[in-house]
Amino acid sequence: MRWLNYRTCLTFLLLLFANMSFCQSPYGDWYATLKAANLPLVFHINKDGKRNQITVDSPEQFAFDMPAEISIMKDNMLKVEMQTLGVTYEGTYYSDSISGVFKQGPIVEKLTFYPKKTEPKKANRPQNPKAPYSYVREDIKFKNIQGSFSLAGTLTLPKDKNNVPAIVLVSGSGPQNRDEEMMGHRPFWVIADFLTNLGYAVLRYDDRGTFDSGGDFSTATTLDFASDASAAISYLKKRPEVDSTKIVIMGHSEGGLIANILGATVPNLSGIVSLAGTSIRGDSILKIQTRLLAESIGEKGAQLELTNAFNDAVWDAAISSTNMEGFEKELASISKSFLKKFRKKKFIKKSEEEDIINAVKNSVLNPWMYEFIRYSPSTDIPNINCDVLVLIGSRDIQVTSEENIKGYNNLLPKNGKLHLVKELKGLNHLFQSCKTCTISEYGQLEETFSTIALEEIRSFLKTIWEE
Repeated sequence: MRWLNYRTCLTFLLLLFANMSFCQSPYGDWYATLKAANLPLVFHINKDGKRNQITVDSPEQFAFDMPAEISIMKDNMLKVEMQTLGVTYEGTYYSDSISGVFKQGPIVEKLTFYPKKTEPKKANRPQNPKAPYSYVREDIKFKNIQGSFSLAGTLTLPKDKNNVPAIVLVSGSGPQNRDEEMMGHRPFWVIADFLTNLGYAVLRYDDRGTFDSGGDFSTATTLDFASDASAAISYLKKRPEVDSTKIVIMGHSEGGLIANILGATVPNLSGIVSLAGTSIRGDSILKIQTRLLAESIGEKGAQLELTNAFNDAVWDAAISSTNMEGFEKELASISKSFLKKFRKKKFIKKSEEEDIINAVKNSVLNPWMYEFIRYSPSTDIPNINCDVLVLIGSRDIQVTSEENIKGYNNLLPKNGKLHLVKELKGLNHLFQSCKTCTISEYGQLEETFSTIALEEIRSFLKTIWEE
């Protein structure tokens, strides 16, 4: 099950509820829709002897009877936890509803469950392409020879044209399908439709181990994902409709970081487009990101300071370690020390310590995160030997524009190639025109991908290919 994937957030927000009421019991089936993702959820709460039990459904994701833990407390309070997904829900139950707050990573949303099934309001996504299409769509598979598995994707081609330039789209972190679908938005579909209508071929694909692609996602690192994108380039070069001398890698977020790597290592690449890609080392990204995400969901004061100090100690330990085994030992020591401080300040209870320790371990003690923290784009950006377009939104709280634009400008080589590095005003990490610009707002916005950003991409490709 995908749910919402934000594997770089380690904020610990304590949600307190003062509502008090009385009802018979919370047992039964309860229905709600998570607005941030337009995702229906169902709680099945029952009692087996003296033990309270709960399972959770996410019908649109074909996920049913998922295990969870429930605590029913005094004053009609309850707490639901799904540790493997990083989900918590705390609320108050009434005779006709359960009212509380849902949290997963940086997603914090007031959520009310009702005893009757309600149909979610269909999210309006006006930019989604509509049939009939003016181009050819082909479901394809290509081989990653290095990993001995196939990746599945969609290739869109202008009708009755050969020797056309081509773009490979590379998604951000987390298991993504070929459309980079999240919260009802399908940005890669929108981009592919736009570019193919301009006369270009576009290849987008499911991440390894995700949807129709083979391979193992859980053990893969950024360099592994870069090898998948490289395999996509090799596939396009063999297509008779594609001009093998005119191929661009376009990546979003982690995909932008991958574009940097390929721009430095793949010979004769025509260009790269980095959409909210990073130019500073992973620990620096995370230090900035976790602070902004914590602030965006309401942490402040002493709790925010302690959370930031905890996070910083984790990132610093990863940088100073020589291997994951050493990092694991240091992580255990850091967690133990800081949780004592959290408990002393009464930010957590002793009974919550084990859950938090496990959540931290699950978040950072894996090959992907360990490599991401330690990897610096400064090893690759100076070696990029093709044309470059970098776009970052001014309201992006996941990859901030100031630090990363400065990094690109300082690191890009003086090699006579076209280098355009631009901040786009008012856009968030998904290149939406935003208001609050928090992650929770992504799914509430109708815009999928800014036409301003699309125009910047069109202009860049026209410049390098047609002039």
